[in-house]
Amino acid sequence: MSNDLTWFKVADLDAVATGTVTVVQAGHHTIALSRTEEGFGAISNRCPHQGGPLGEGLIEGQLLICPWHGWEYDPVSGETPGPFDDRVPCFPVEERSDGIWVGVKEPESHAETLMTQLVERLVSSGIDTVFGIVGHSNLGLADALRGAEQRGELRYYGVRHEGAAAFAASAYGKLTGKPAVALSIAGPGATNLYTGMWDAKLSNTPLLAITGQIPTKQLGTRAFQEVPLELALGPVAGWTKRMSASDGPDVATHMARYAISQKDIAHLVVPDDVQLLGPVEADPPSRMHLPNRLQPAAEDIAQIAALLDQSSNPLFVVGRGAAAYAADVMALAEHVDAAVATTFPAKGCIDESRPLATGVLGRSGTPVSAAMQTRSDLIVVFGGGMAPHTGITPKRTVVRIDTDALASRRNGPNVEVFAMADAGLTAQALIGATASRQRPELRDWLESRTNWWEDRKRSRVGIDRDGRLTGAAIFAALKRYIPSDAVTALDVGNSTYSFGRYFEANGQRVAMSGWLGSIGYALPAAIGAAAAYPDKTIVAIAGDGGFGQYAIELATVALHNLNVKVLVLSNDELGKITAEQQLAGTHVWATTLKNPSWAGMATSLDLFGQRVETPDDLEAGMKALFEHKGAGLLDIRSSKLQY
Repeated sequence: MSNDLTWFKVADLDAVATGTVTVVQAGHHTIALSRTEEGFGAISNRCPHQGGPLGEGLIEGQLLICPWHGWEYDPVSGETPGPFDDRVPCFPVEERSDGIWVGVKEPESHAETLMTQLVERLVSSGIDTVFGIVGHSNLGLADALRGAEQRGELRYYGVRHEGAAAFAASAYGKLTGKPAVALSIAGPGATNLYTGMWDAKLSNTPLLAITGQIPTKQLGTRAFQEVPLELALGPVAGWTKRMSASDGPDVATHMARYAISQKDIAHLVVPDDVQLLGPVEADPPSRMHLPNRLQPAAEDIAQIAALLDQSSNPLFVVGRGAAAYAADVMALAEHVDAAVATTFPAKGCIDESRPLATGVLGRSGTPVSAAMQTRSDLIVVFGGGMAPHTGITPKRTVVRIDTDALASRRNGPNVEVFAMADAGLTAQALIGATASRQRPELRDWLESRTNWWEDRKRSRVGIDRDGRLTGAAIFAALKRYIPSDAVTALDVGNSTYSFGRYFEANGQRVAMSGWLGSIGYALPAAIGAAAAYPDKTIVAIAGDGGFGQYAIELATVALHNLNVKVLVLSNDELGKITAEQQLAGTHVWATTLKNPSWAGMATSLDLFGQRVETPDDLEAGMKALFEHKGAGLLDIRSSKLQY
């Protein structure tokens, strides 16, 4: 035997019966291991004609038959008995006392390819997280990602549905400001990314979508799984390209830079044949210079400062676009004594227990914020959209501060100033341009109104007329046990409305679908949050309708050992849709749900799982969930009422 062979034990002695063949792995080599009356044979698993898996074939006499097209091979030599020279590689086999061993020649290092160069450029651009599914049309790229993961350069999270990959990447981008990769195969795998890509797009969130594709020469022939992906995903991707043989790895640098600088979607299509190419000559990547923070114009500062100085009751509204600079906005609020609310996507960036904080403004908000908007004469919106859900009134003078020029399209007639500027820098400049104010009457009013709301919340803690736990009870219990630095991933529907209204955040950040408002978001987003913050507790909150859409991703949580705590508020119906039908004056129809045991699903995956039906159950269950080290789920019998 050659001395340069590496030997691998591939099977136990009794693992392969006489007259059968199976697939085994020996280092980098996938092998069809067979056993005939003459002994063991080991040949390459790949048929040279159509790539069929020979290890899934049949043994007939002393021949191995390809399962795809019936071609015959000698299972020991790999030769074909006909006049054609179609042999496949063969490997030496030894039957030892402890099992079957196969000798292969291993490469000193994995060969560099165009795909390894592509992944290296992604890594050098700061991309370190990938969510996706590996399949037949992205295998070359997947192998390059595998190598990078083994070297500790990136982390890969295999999910169960490509839609979850896109949602996870979107949540990761919202929380970190960095793009993650959503990976798919061609055809249906790629189109499954579409909804999550739109979620990121509408929230100005960077995301990289990399999709496999059928071989270039088959495009236009209506081949298996052919979808023109540049056209199919083009409406959502601001940057899209199909990679060709003439493209170098710089294409990865370009897509990453576009996504980061524009806070947008970049989409790369990589056909099968391109994934098989060897390395190309390429210059080293140049350093990426991110755009500087946008300074406010002096005239805007002067105009906003004058409005603040003239205001009797200013209200600040912090949106997700300014969440990173919430401390600057709060410093300005303390300087001029302004009340501070947040949009729902920005919930948690302000400690809602602070004297000037009023909580979320809008349909998912608190009556304190609503009353403060009524009382106000000036509303200053930092990095927030003018969504109907937030409900900023057209009857007050409004100032908007945003870095997104397109956001001005949502301006109403009451927007006095639209300042294209960084929210944090603007807040800092306004501190120097405005007079310090004290408004004891405002603080007294806020305190009394907050106390009134706290009393109302306490009065709603318990069970409703149907014996179901109220939203106030559920989120009061959550408040007692959730860590202050936890991240909450929210779905849509009644559970989310209740969270926005009843849960008082004091440091917990929020990831939600925001402008798209997509059902099913919570659990995939929690996976993205866990990738972004592996040392933090992640809490996914969903109704049974939303959770059911991606419930299988609980298996992804278990596979990757993610510290995700799931609260499923089960009311056995699409409660928000029921409420919408009632408001519309139509019949309540097609909103009833039949659920499995969500807690049983969790325990079947070796996670913590518990059903909660009473106030005592709720307290004990919430305590047990957060004391449990690792992932878990509470299936809570919750009220059908929206509030």
